[in-house]
Amino acid sequence: MADLDYLLAALIMGGVTFGLRAFPFVARGFIAHHRRIQVLGRRLPVAMMVLLTLYAMGVHRWETPAAGQAQLIAVWVVAVLQLWQRQALLSILTGTLVYMTLMNGWLGL
Repeated sequence: MADLDYLLAALIMGGVTFGLRAFPFVARGFIAHHRRIQVLGRRLPVAMMVLLTLYAMGVHRWETPAAGQAQLIAVWVVAVLQLWQRQALLSILTGTLVYMTLMNGWLGL
């Protein structure tokens, strides 16, 4: 391929990327009031938390129940906080902090 072909491909990819990034801002009026987008806005944070939890639980080796104790405690903390406060960011950050604390032994437990 000639240098012109590479340049043309890069310009097309850059234009498509810019268009995809700019679309939510251009179509904001339509998107904000669309029923499906509102449903996604309500359900997507919890769905992402469930997917991340399932992935995290699936990659761990479960030789003994104690091996996954830190994960189970962190999942419990995230679930309780999410049901109580309904703040996805708070639940995720607190669960991550609890998990890292237990896995690294920062409390000496």
